[in-house]
Amino acid sequence: MSPATVDEHLRHASSLERSGDWEEALRAYQQCFREALEVRDVESAVDALRGGARIRWQQRRYEEGEEMADLSREIAERNGLAQAAARAINILALLRHSQEDLDGAKHLYRVALERARDTGDDELIGLACQNLGVIANIQGDLREARVLYLESIGSSVRSGHKWNAVSVYNNLGMVCADLQDWLEAELYFSRGIEIAERIGDSPLLARLYGNRAEPLIHVGELFQARETLGRAFEVASRIQDRGTLADIARFRGMIALAEEDLAAAEEHLSHSLALAEESGQELERAEALLVLARLHWLRGEGDATRAAAREALEVFRSLGAAADVARAEALLTGWSRDATAPEVQSLQPTERSSFPENPSTGAVQTPP
Repeated sequence: MSPATVDEHLRHASSLERSGDWEEALRAYQQCFREALEVRDVESAVDALRGGARIRWQQRRYEEGEEMADLSREIAERNGLAQAAARAINILALLRHSQEDLDGAKHLYRVALERARDTGDDELIGLACQNLGVIANIQGDLREARVLYLESIGSSVRSGHKWNAVSVYNNLGMVCADLQDWLEAELYFSRGIEIAERIGDSPLLARLYGNRAEPLIHVGELFQARETLGRAFEVASRIQDRGTLADIARFRGMIALAEEDLAAAEEHLSHSLALAEESGQELERAEALLVLARLHWLRGEGDATRAAAREALEVFRSLGAAADVARAEALLTGWSRDATAPEVQSLQPTERSSFPENPSTGAVQTPP
């Protein structure tokens, strides 16, 4: 065994991660960690631990992920690996973020960003800016989110890592959807899809295909929306991404509503809610509830409309999603006054935002 062999095995683990084969990728990273210890390759060992933490994040096994990321940080700091330590902090922030600890996540992202600037790590600068942009988006500061995403794109271009750029394009598309700038949103999603298809990043490709349906629905391009959802379903089913599958079912429900097929809409929305509940996806569940409220309104079921909207509103409040709270309140106010039912707005969930560490970062390249 040699450091070169360990590096080759890390590249293989990263390839498995990008393909969405979580269990095989985790086994590969664990094997790389053991091999790195055998040859005393500390840098590869901390990279392998960080890769394992990313996999646990994907699997929503957050406590195990935090243990791996924190061990990676500690080993890196004790051995003077400042860049690797900063990247481990970014993963710790990601794990806190996924558990709705937005204040804790924001603090850790800022620490990671400061250290990235100190070490000149353009790739991590892009990642930290992207992650901070996601929090700004959730908290309703769309202008700040857009600025951070654009800075992230610039850093990703400088670092030459396309994976970062793909996820930022996804987030830029989502900000534009929040602002109801549908044409620009579709443009960013399409750009992200082009790159994701070239690099073979299945998890991001599934999200991008699914998210692209929303602006298409709102501009009346229902055929194209169905087509992109079909592609999203193919990829998401293969990698068992239930969050994206819940979104796909919700978007199909929105298409059915646009075509006034209320029976089909109810079927799709029930499926979306079931998927979200089974996988503990609270934001996806809240979004489906708001579209379900629209369905009840069209049927003249005022009490059911308000009940579904209130339930969605409570979820958004519990998660601190300020922008989503504002939109849900506006909808509920309109329905409560028996006004003409307002358009169901785009409510972007945390889980559809892309804020992971780049799957190709230090885990396979040191330095990037």
